[in-house]
Amino acid sequence: MVEEGEIIEGSLICSNRLCQREHPIIDGIPVVLADASSWLNQQILGVLKREDLSDFTLSMLGDLSGHSSALDRDRGNNAIYAHSHWAETGPSYLSLFEAASGLLSAPAAGVWIDIGCSVGRGCFELAKATNELVVGLDLNFSMLRLAQRIRRSRRVSYQSRRVGLVFDSHSYEVPDYPVEQVSFWCADVAILPFAASTFDGAICMNMLDCVASPLGLLFELGRITKPATESILCTPFDWAAGATEPAAWIGGHSQRSTPHQGSSLAELRRFLSAGNEAGVDTGLFIEAEEDSVIWRLQTHERSTTEYEVYFARLRRKA
Repeated sequence: MVEEGEIIEGSLICSNRLCQREHPIIDGIPVVLADASSWLNQQILGVLKREDLSDFTLSMLGDLSGHSSALDRDRGNNAIYAHSHWAETGPSYLSLFEAASGLLSAPAAGVWIDIGCSVGRGCFELAKATNELVVGLDLNFSMLRLAQRIRRSRRVSYQSRRVGLVFDSHSYEVPDYPVEQVSFWCADVAILPFAASTFDGAICMNMLDCVASPLGLLFELGRITKPATESILCTPFDWAAGATEPAAWIGGHSQRSTPHQGSSLAELRRFLSAGNEAGVDTGLFIEAEEDSVIWRLQTHERSTTEYEVYFARLRRKA
């Protein structure tokens, strides 16, 4: 199905005759995954949920489903990140993006990718800066759907949690972004569906501690960016076993045996050193750093989580 020149529903078919795997396009978002079946079983609510329900009906459904239900988790998660990306109150996502931009040696130019784009603010800001294609990539379809709706309607509409099961709705026009330059994709950062040396730069905001293989993410980041280009990596090192097995953490464990007593920052510097101090070559090295940039996430009206985020400007080896 095509609307206004855009493919809204359809499929991508692998051109390799030995593969011919079919990948769905849902609401204009390509879903390119090695194991789409497992992903769908986890993301079915985000894929199938309606967007035409009134606030009254959503409130009633929220009360009926209760705290920590699938609906409550979906609404709450979207509320946290949508509010951070778009409310611009306090040290929000925009603060992180500005810190990232300030760490680049020159303004972003060319085709960029936002790995872990969430609800899309970074993609729109990058498109405004480069006026070229920006690919936003995430595994959470519910967030991608919100980002896509913002792109197509040029309007932000989201909810924030006031207290308990009570949510407040927000809706307003977005700034004048070149939204036609933004494309959102659903894919796994461990197996990015792009050829080597595709992108002129990347931002990877607060993803390193949220993936199954942090080191795999760094390898993929090095693979898809062009030689000698810059990327921005930022993370609060907020490791959680639910997202990443402790053995795969970069630091954060083995305090008694590692040279740096489990320091995540020191271990990341080893993995991303120009001389490959950790014995692996991701194709990237740290060229500049900024630490302790404040980022706040509002969980509800009276509760926020504050992080001190570390930033690194990475250079792709020539």
